[in-house]
Amino acid sequence: MSFFRSKKMKYYSLVIPRESAWVVMNELARLGQLHFVDYDPQLPMINRPFANYVKRCDDSLFKLSCLELLLKEFKKNLNYCENVEELLDYFSQVQYDRMKPGHTYFDELESEIEQKKIQIQEQSANLQNLLDRVNIITEQQLVLENAKEILGQSMFQQQTPHNPNDYQQLKFGQLIGVIEKEEEVRFKRIIFRVTKGNAWVQIKDLNNQQIDNSMRQSFHLNQNNTSSPRCLYVIVYPGAEESSSLKMKLLKVCDSFNRQRIEYPNSMDELQRKMMELNQQLLEVKNLIEMSKQQLEQSLDELVLQKQGCNCSYFEYMRLYVLKEKYLYVNLNYLTMRGSIFTGYFWLPEGLEIMVEEKLRNAMKNNRDHYPTGQIQEIKPQLTSPPTYFNLNEVTMPFQEIVNTYGIPRYQEVNPGLFTIITFPFLFGVMFADIAHGFMLFLCGLYIIFWKNYLLKQTDSMFNLMIPFRYLIVLMGFFAFYNGFIYNDYLSISLNLFGSCYSPEKEEWKRESKDCVYPFGVDPVWQASGSSLNFMNSYKMKLSVILGVIHMLFGILMKGVNTLYFKNYLDFFCEFIPQLLFMICTFGWMDFIIIVKWLNTYENNTDPSIIETMINQVLKPFDKPVNPVFPNEAEFQLQLTQILTLIAVICIPWMLLPKPLILGSKNDKHKVNMSDSQYQPLVLEKQVSEQDEDNNQQFHNDLQNAANLKSFSEQSNEQHDSGEIWVHQMIETIEFVLGGISNTASYLRLWALSLAHGQLAEVFYDMCLAGKLDIGGILGGLLGGYFYIVFALLTFGVLMTMDVMECFLHALRLHWVEFQNKFYKADGYLFNGYSYKKILNDNLKQSNSK
Repeated sequence: MSFFRSKKMKYYSLVIPRESAWVVMNELARLGQLHFVDYDPQLPMINRPFANYVKRCDDSLFKLSCLELLLKEFKKNLNYCENVEELLDYFSQVQYDRMKPGHTYFDELESEIEQKKIQIQEQSANLQNLLDRVNIITEQQLVLENAKEILGQSMFQQQTPHNPNDYQQLKFGQLIGVIEKEEEVRFKRIIFRVTKGNAWVQIKDLNNQQIDNSMRQSFHLNQNNTSSPRCLYVIVYPGAEESSSLKMKLLKVCDSFNRQRIEYPNSMDELQRKMMELNQQLLEVKNLIEMSKQQLEQSLDELVLQKQGCNCSYFEYMRLYVLKEKYLYVNLNYLTMRGSIFTGYFWLPEGLEIMVEEKLRNAMKNNRDHYPTGQIQEIKPQLTSPPTYFNLNEVTMPFQEIVNTYGIPRYQEVNPGLFTIITFPFLFGVMFADIAHGFMLFLCGLYIIFWKNYLLKQTDSMFNLMIPFRYLIVLMGFFAFYNGFIYNDYLSISLNLFGSCYSPEKEEWKRESKDCVYPFGVDPVWQASGSSLNFMNSYKMKLSVILGVIHMLFGILMKGVNTLYFKNYLDFFCEFIPQLLFMICTFGWMDFIIIVKWLNTYENNTDPSIIETMINQVLKPFDKPVNPVFPNEAEFQLQLTQILTLIAVICIPWMLLPKPLILGSKNDKHKVNMSDSQYQPLVLEKQVSEQDEDNNQQFHNDLQNAANLKSFSEQSNEQHDSGEIWVHQMIETIEFVLGGISNTASYLRLWALSLAHGQLAEVFYDMCLAGKLDIGGILGGLLGGYFYIVFALLTFGVLMTMDVMECFLHALRLHWVEFQNKFYKADGYLFNGYSYKKILNDNLKQSNSK
């Protein structure tokens, strides 16, 4: 019954010598059943003893993440861990084979990670520099080739002027280089202003892809470093002297754009020689790139390979081990350190004490220095309440998550998650009732269940997010399918499965016999009748009210179970019993009337109105009903309604008055002023009497005394003001009485959503398929296929996605507000077991291989 109530917990103290702290914590983490209590939650982690170790682990994880980026860039596929238990066994075996203390292995691994990071990043930086060098050389080649096309052969020919004095005016100089494409207009404008129009500028776009990816494509590297578009500029200006003022101005302008400027050769021979030099440089750089890439890939392959006996790549092995070490030191920081002793407290599920002691004995065996491994001792908790712990599996997990989203169950109170397994998908099925739609949802859940392992490998599958909730989807589809049969609704069409009790006669439907009853669900003839909508509205509305009242009554019964379990007899007699009687005498009586009316036949339009009956029960308590619910039993109905009304009226002051009066009288009798001097010597004497204990025991007792002082002070400050008690009880009473009406009305959403679902399905069918299937010929076939596709898309997009979400949210509301508020406190906190398996499973990565 650990799912009906949380597991019973016991509170223990743990004392560990500093020398064996790592070994003990390492063994206890394999058990995974200890919930460590932080001795000071307000103390920052940076001020704790092992904050430095946690920081070192974070630094190592950061270095590994940098290496992982390089592995992805070079398309190295890692083998991820699939079985955490096997990996933990391998960790233990590695530590045992080292013949050294276990905690020193992290130091070695940290040093190895640092060395590999430096080595691989240096190799990567060298490779990147070589690739950038290739881009520069390639850019120079493109610039020279394009400049040659722009300037032509005449630029290398020396022309002799007719007048020797005009020589400097006829000789021209040139500047070539590269600028960003977005700077083209600004570059031209500045050149024009500097030269006052006495320079010729030509701009030509360069092939960026050829420059940036020339070598990356050949080495199969990622194309993430492509720069912005660039272009070639060619400037021809008069006067070629080195000291000319115009040239100096142009050089400053070109250099200010922070791109490459290239000296253009003075002759064709020099140009060809320059091109040959660039080709030679390019060939040498390519050879260096090939060597650097081989060295880098060799270093990366060492991270990808699996060691013998390990079920994952070495990189993943290091990452998970560092995570494990960080987790150990974080939990070790929850213990207090005094000298060479660690003292801590933890919660443990009842019955696991022997397993903890066995782990402590194993820790002593695995400790090569044979230090004592400490001991545990059960103590009485002072201030904190136990955590809530349930044994969950893949089936119960999503339902418990629905409950936990609202609030964690209080320790040992009734867990709504157990009932949610049935009630949640059932109420969803009432709203989503359709044979076809429910069956499709059911098949979707079955597909995820049986093909789970295949879907886990499909990283881009839309079903991946549904895997944890696959059993919830199956149950939702099953109950929608079941309720679809109850309503006899198949895509807004009624199915005649068992033979109707009505037969057509003179354009009317005649019942074959009074004793004929449709075996299961609603007779299909109702859909063909003119009163189909009125009948289904009345039927669904009354059924919703019946289901809602039953659901709320069950919640009130669970409150009674809680009060008896916790021996809170005051709440049992002053809250549970009057609430139960009030609900039965009002809305339970209304449900009874509905069922009686269904089971009886009234002649000559004498069937009673349920609304009128409930109103007259209060406004006309002494008048006999004109149309009694019980045929010919008006006097009996009057007496019964008077008794029920009287009980319901008495229950209201019953809920309001007794509990505040009793609590107020108890507070007056037992009120104690903790500031009196008679209580202070008790604490001081206890502190003085324990001063002669040894250090460890003294530290332990100091903690106990501090806890006692805190509890005394809290009790002294706690004042049960009678006014607050009365206000609180008045709010509780008004909330329950008015909530009984509003909560019952809230269950009408079962009717509204079911009606909306059926009407949408009917509209889609009438607009898309009805009347389109009778058209013959090729045109009829094409139109039928077209409208069928439209019908399928509308059904999937609206009914199978939007309506599923809508019904899911409304079922969630009914559980959180209408059901759980009757008994559910939701003020607990989850059991957080100290477990390697849990933390590693939460940080596992899935392989991308398909």
